[in-house]
Amino acid sequence: MIHLPEWLAQQERHVTPLFETAEDGLTVKTHLRGKEKPRLTLTRHPSFDAAMIEMVTAGLAEEDWQGFLYVLHTGEGDALTPRYIGKAEKKGVKNPVSANLARIASNHDKFGRWGYNKAYHIGDLSHAVLGAAFMPGQAPGKYHRWAEALFETLNPPTLRVPVSMSLIPWRDGARGPSGLIGSLAAVEYEVIALAAVAYPEELLNVQGR
Repeated sequence: MIHLPEWLAQQERHVTPLFETAEDGLTVKTHLRGKEKPRLTLTRHPSFDAAMIEMVTAGLAEEDWQGFLYVLHTGEGDALTPRYIGKAEKKGVKNPVSANLARIASNHDKFGRWGYNKAYHIGDLSHAVLGAAFMPGQAPGKYHRWAEALFETLNPPTLRVPVSMSLIPWRDGARGPSGLIGSLAAVEYEVIALAAVAYPEELLNVQGR
């Protein structure tokens, strides 16, 4: 089985910072969203937004495009350490295009699973980091683990180390780390399993999720 950073380096992928930060590269910028009840939220990096929009727009025009794999990570090259792995599939449960990907250029609340709304990664992580400034109540438990793992301090929200995202388009006939052709769902499972063995303390996925 190939080493995960080596396999990632071989893939067509878009690599960007996840968060927009101050000049120190660690203090994450925040902004208010919403009109009636504005929520303070962590801010995605403009290059991440641009890469997501470009990739999804192109992918939706391709018949063999299944969606994309995403790998949240620190470091790069041989020093790359995966922190969270997931997927966003082209097809929805009821519709030919998932609501997570439809109208991607303006769909900032969902945005390929990395949207600003609650029940999406940036929204729920913002809730865990910023607390009631995002919304009352408790964020889902896994995002408190994310916050502890990724942030040195919560006020102001300051990363331990820079955090990047790899977006990997997945098409029919693509091969996972095993070398076998597999669906997007299959490669997600394979990559999570590989990372869980190689990075048991760093990986934030729990029970394959």
